[in-house]
Amino acid sequence: MTATATPTRNRQRTRPGPPRLPRNARRFLLTAHVVTSVGWLGVAYALLVMALSAQASTDPGTREATYALMLSFDNAAMLPLGLAALVTGVILGVGSHWGVLRHWWVAVKLVLNVAVLVVPLLTRHPALVDAVDAARAGLLTDPAQQVLDGSIASVIVLTVATILSTYKPWGKTGANF
Repeated sequence: MTATATPTRNRQRTRPGPPRLPRNARRFLLTAHVVTSVGWLGVAYALLVMALSAQASTDPGTREATYALMLSFDNAAMLPLGLAALVTGVILGVGSHWGVLRHWWVAVKLVLNVAVLVVPLLTRHPALVDAVDAARAGLLTDPAQQVLDGSIASVIVLTVATILSTYKPWGKTGANF
């Protein structure tokens, strides 16, 4: 080797852990993740608007119809979109340089997304069922406040997750996964 020659690598760089996703698969999953996440946030905003409308109404028929529609959205959109966003996010994390626990923003977003899936199932969903029953009985009762609080919390948490995805703060955690 001469003094001006540059050494070449004879071995490939290896990264511990699962292999990275091929470029087209990563782009497809990223698109699916963004679409499901945006849809999830959009449904959360729609539920918030409906909760505000129902709570402001004094007509039991309007309240009943609004809470019944919210229950349909909760069953048919919130859970499927949230699960799809979570699954695509985890696959992207495992198959990319971001990792699932390698960067703080990804780890915090994972915790927030799981919380937004689980907590509303345990709080807002039963309150919605109670609110529909109360509206059918012509009552203006407390479950309506719990429905509104859950909707506000969902919008806030999903908005924070979106901000984390955009700014990617805090650096690495030290984990290799």
